[in-house]
Amino acid sequence: MNVFRRATKLVVIALVAAMSLVPRLLLACSVCYGPPGAAQTRGMNFGIFTMLGVTGVVLGGFGGLFFRFARRARRHGTELTP
Repeated sequence: MNVFRRATKLVVIALVAAMSLVPRLLLACSVCYGPPGAAQTRGMNFGIFTMLGVTGVVLGGFGGLFFRFARRARRHGTELTP
């Protein structure tokens, strides 16, 4: 197990070193460098905000569900005690 961790760490360090030697690989694609007012850029931004909104609503729903479960369990716990 220890040998596997060392090998994994060595591979990660080698990849990070290789990417730092070739910084062009780390640059964004040409789509990201389009003009700010272009239709494609506006559409991409709308898509990103839509995905963030959906993710936030779903995570907020789960958080609210667990909060409601905790309140309900606390309320029923106090009702059962004499």
